[in-house]
Amino acid sequence: MLTWWSEESPKNKAVGVIAEGAVRSGKTLVMSLSFVLWSMNCFDRTNFAICGKTIGSLRRNVITSLKEVLIARGYKVVDRKAESYLIVAKGSKRNIYYLFGGRDERSQDLIQGITLGGVLLDEVALMPRSFVEQAMARCSVAGAKFWFNCNPEGPQHWFYVEHVKRYKELNYLRIHFMMEDNLSLTKETLENYKHMFQGIFYKRFILGEWAFADGVIYDCFNEEENTYTNKNKEQILPIAIKENDTVNGGKCWIACDFGTYNPTVFLECYKIRKQGEKTPYFYVENEYYYDGRKAMKQKSIEEYVKDLSYFINGKNMHTVICDPSASSLIVSARQAGFAVQKANNDVDEGIKMVYALLANRHILINKDNCKNLVAELGLYVWDDKKSERGKEEPVKANDHACDALRYFIATTTSKYEVF
Repeated sequence: MLTWWSEESPKNKAVGVIAEGAVRSGKTLVMSLSFVLWSMNCFDRTNFAICGKTIGSLRRNVITSLKEVLIARGYKVVDRKAESYLIVAKGSKRNIYYLFGGRDERSQDLIQGITLGGVLLDEVALMPRSFVEQAMARCSVAGAKFWFNCNPEGPQHWFYVEHVKRYKELNYLRIHFMMEDNLSLTKETLENYKHMFQGIFYKRFILGEWAFADGVIYDCFNEEENTYTNKNKEQILPIAIKENDTVNGGKCWIACDFGTYNPTVFLECYKIRKQGEKTPYFYVENEYYYDGRKAMKQKSIEEYVKDLSYFINGKNMHTVICDPSASSLIVSARQAGFAVQKANNDVDEGIKMVYALLANRHILINKDNCKNLVAELGLYVWDDKKSERGKEEPVKANDHACDALRYFIATTTSKYEVF
């Protein structure tokens, strides 16, 4: 894998390589190291690009470990963080590796104009097609090659249709990774990951399949294991929550999903760390759920802010995490003296995090106080019609409390605390 491009390899005529498959299979480190070894062996004084969904994720996922491995192999690495590029040198050779984030359609503008000897696209399935194609178009130096690295999405995803399925036609080397390929993972860790997911996420993250997303999104939700009641909460809730203890992390977050005509939801949420465990526990103790259509009466922003005040009712509150599109509610809540933070609304990443936490029983919900949230978790489904067209989105129904829960998890927690 590391030297597929070398003269001794029967695959050295390939113009690119696709590494796809299970999470935590070691493909990112192998790919990034192979990319630099190839470029340093075959080029000198040449520009290359290393791309991730964002510069931040690229540095966390790729650059930190890559620099360590390169230095251990005798390379000199100069990291120009402010300008977002690396200079890698060994002996008389020196190349520059520019770092780019491919978050959205506008990202293609960032990479225009540069001439490249090759590109590494990490998490390529999460990038817009326009950015990927612009990056590939910049590879005009003779002998340039493409490195693609990703976890699977749906079988109608543009990258799967246009690149993975056509890998032979396009003269790519395709390598499928499994978790067992990562020799640094213990048997216990492998088993933990395999129990973390079910359904669609098991097929994608564990088996590495490009599988359809269909049916209930949170099929891992188990009412018996993911909920508690007012009768048994004394045994379930940590002391920090019961005593509202700020020293032990007992402050609550209020997660909010706002709707003018659709329901508005507030969730009273807690995040607690237990000694010796990387992944926190999340508790949802109360909900406010107002459906103007069912009540046949719409509420004003001022009325919702007043309801928010009643809902908080003197609790030791951290922050209100609010639907980022609810600008009028955010302004009014801040004017009323509440600390308000716009939620992280990355739907795909948020759903994956909530799913893993539910499957591992790290989300616990008071089902007596949060009946709408519990009901929605069993009704929240993928949109089959959009999946057939290559877009994976939830149906916009039975999603208001689920969205508020996702806002809480995605805004207060890094995915590295979960996976």
